[in-house]
Amino acid sequence: MSAERARARAVIPFSADPAGRLMPWLIGFMTFVAGLALAGALTLDTFADSWSEGLADSMTVQIPPPADEMGDAQAAEARIDETVERALRVLRQTDGVASAESLPDARIRALLEPWLGATLDPGSLPLPRLIAVEIAGPDAVDLPTLRNRLATVAPDARLDDHGLWRARLVTFLNALQLVGLAVVAVVVLAAATVVVFATRGGLLAHGEAIELLHLIGASDGYIARQFQRQALKASLKGGIGGILVAGATVVALGQGAAATGADLPSPLVLRTEDWPYLAILPAAMAVLAFLAARRTVLRSLRRMP
Repeated sequence: MSAERARARAVIPFSADPAGRLMPWLIGFMTFVAGLALAGALTLDTFADSWSEGLADSMTVQIPPPADEMGDAQAAEARIDETVERALRVLRQTDGVASAESLPDARIRALLEPWLGATLDPGSLPLPRLIAVEIAGPDAVDLPTLRNRLATVAPDARLDDHGLWRARLVTFLNALQLVGLAVVAVVVLAAATVVVFATRGGLLAHGEAIELLHLIGASDGYIARQFQRQALKASLKGGIGGILVAGATVVALGQGAAATGADLPSPLVLRTEDWPYLAILPAAMAVLAFLAARRTVLRSLRRMP
């Protein structure tokens, strides 16, 4: 068998095959694209968990300004201040509430500045007073009871537990995750197609060598092993290179996001437990290339006279 393998390696010069030389580059590029798509999907999963947890542990109470704003402005301001204080006392006496603080005008101005500009005067608009509430956990507060208690001291107050916003956000991020995973699946299938066409090209380019191997008694399985071994090596070479570049790109993007100083709920990097998924990608591509090359060669050889 060793002599037969030596003759096969001499007769099938894969290094002289243009398609064989190009395949590692194509597989590497596709692994790079698939790696970025997979990293994006995993990062979105991190964001969804972080944002959902952050919103689940907080609530907002909105207290609108008095309806009779045309009256005495100072009296109206005093009434809303009293309403805010009563609401704060109720919140701070509620089991499960960790903290409750009224947002100052400067904080409200900072929240509205991206939309209304830096020259905004909070007193020029009928803005509600906001109370930021931190709770001990998602189910730590009896919301219906708290709403009833707030209604007794601030009838117009609105308690927002961010449930609707959280559900919409998680649904949107999950949809983006599915898009990322779909991109990974499409790229992997495209890589398998590249291997199939490259293998067919190799069969045509080395037709005389294959006929010679048949004449000396080589089986279809033996010939298939030569091509599948070549596909495995080329895919591993390209896949490892592609995933290394993808990993470096992810790290660079994370460092760039951190350098901006943006107030993100979680850093734009992968979690430690996410990196093995990227590491598996080149191996998965190589196994797929191995199987695709074997199936292509065996089917093609069966059709040969």
